[in-house]
Amino acid sequence: MISVPKGVLRLAALKMLSESSLSGTDLAGEIRRATAGEWSPGPGSIYLMLGELLRKGLITELPKREGNVRRYIISGKGKEELARLTKETEADVARQLRLLAVYSSLAGRKELRERVMAMAGTLESGPGPGKC
Repeated sequence: MISVPKGVLRLAALKMLSESSLSGTDLAGEIRRATAGEWSPGPGSIYLMLGELLRKGLITELPKREGNVRRYIISGKGKEELARLTKETEADVARQLRLLAVYSSLAGRKELRERVMAMAGTLESGPGPGKC
């Protein structure tokens, strides 16, 4: 299991709810699946975060179809927040990669440092032709 920084659950929820409607249980399962079991947020974290997103108007609760299962989907305001978080996340990942390059260099792994810095540079320069 990995330790996930604060705020990543919000990003994951908005991203996944932009792709389909999900219940809290479905969201937790999708996160486990997407991370190959490396991250498994608990129900308390999931439902607390969903409540916050709902109060802020970033997601919408859909009408109930099956018993008491609450399903959610991203709102227009949530899509704007997702775009902002995505851009912020790319900058943070590039910063973390540069830090890993420093660690690699200090460990005497200059070839690894160069590879990691190249990845950071790809993020910082943004997508170009043929880049995702």
